[in-house]
Amino acid sequence: MHAGMLSVLVTGAGGPLGANVTRSLRRAPEKLWLVGTDANRWHLPLALTDRVVRIPPARERDAYAGALAKLVEGGVDVILPTHPVEVRAIAELALGGRLPSVRTALPLHEVLVRADDKFATQQLLVRAGVPVPRTILLESPADLDMAFRELPPPLWVRGSGAPGLGIGGAALPCRDIGVARAWIEHHGGWGKMIACEYLPGRNLSWMCAFSHGRLCAAASRERLEYVLPHVAPSGVTGAPAVSRTIRRVDVAEIGEAAVRALDDSPHGVYFVDLKEDSAGRPHVTEINAGRCGTTVHHYTEAGFNFPWLLVCLAVGRDLGWLPEVPHDVVPEDLYWVRTLDCGPVLVRGTEQFSKFEEIG
Repeated sequence: MHAGMLSVLVTGAGGPLGANVTRSLRRAPEKLWLVGTDANRWHLPLALTDRVVRIPPARERDAYAGALAKLVEGGVDVILPTHPVEVRAIAELALGGRLPSVRTALPLHEVLVRADDKFATQQLLVRAGVPVPRTILLESPADLDMAFRELPPPLWVRGSGAPGLGIGGAALPCRDIGVARAWIEHHGGWGKMIACEYLPGRNLSWMCAFSHGRLCAAASRERLEYVLPHVAPSGVTGAPAVSRTIRRVDVAEIGEAAVRALDDSPHGVYFVDLKEDSAGRPHVTEINAGRCGTTVHHYTEAGFNFPWLLVCLAVGRDLGWLPEVPHDVVPEDLYWVRTLDCGPVLVRGTEQFSKFEEIG
């Protein structure tokens, strides 16, 4: 620990989001002492923090709480959780008074619970008039029959939870009801999976940070290509290999309306995933609350540091440095290119891709 330096603990420091949050914090306007934690011993060497500590997994609540408490007592000022399981766990422990001196910038625990249930989120957004794909909870084979009658194929059959919480990663576009039924039964998914209208348009994301209901900053991007798409049946993974910043009023308006429908006094960070229909109209597919997107470093290199803003929110720093207009805090048409063991690289504008030699 370095005396006089603000100390920030990044959980999941050996994973992609932990690494990208760490990279962003290295770009903060003041030098920070960074502590990284991870439950996976094999991932510890990947952490980029000043100190790296193996701790119990969040599911082992007592041991997990004890480890975090020791770190906080040892001089950690702020905790930035990355994985959704740890976001929920830290919010729950703080609510229960088990981390009395912890400082973080998280939505309320009840908001996190709502956001982690995709079906509950969709129902809430429908009531608020926010555009979403038509969605049916698959509690029984009869619900699947109804979904195939009411929704045009392919149906997007997916888990209704967040990764690590229920069924969060099992997504498959299905044209055949037999394939859909086998997919659900393979995952033990009755009552935990949903069938959604498949939207064929662009894959978009709106990221934002709030301070007790006030929008502080927001930015949008389009996902163009995915890391290792062949490992997912849908061809879509949780990590974009190529994305670009965009500026769209409709995406910003729908994104903010979605967050405010989920949380009447939003605080901390949220990112909203959206997909366009055939007419190019964005629909909200999910809201991720309390954590940055995996490639948050893209926004940092593009000009706005969301992890640093979260640290400032956590410790009550003055926010006078924020832009007067919170929307579109980064320029558009900045490409972020990466894949397994390669990159990331920031590319400014499509013309840069045409400068390479080409034969054939």
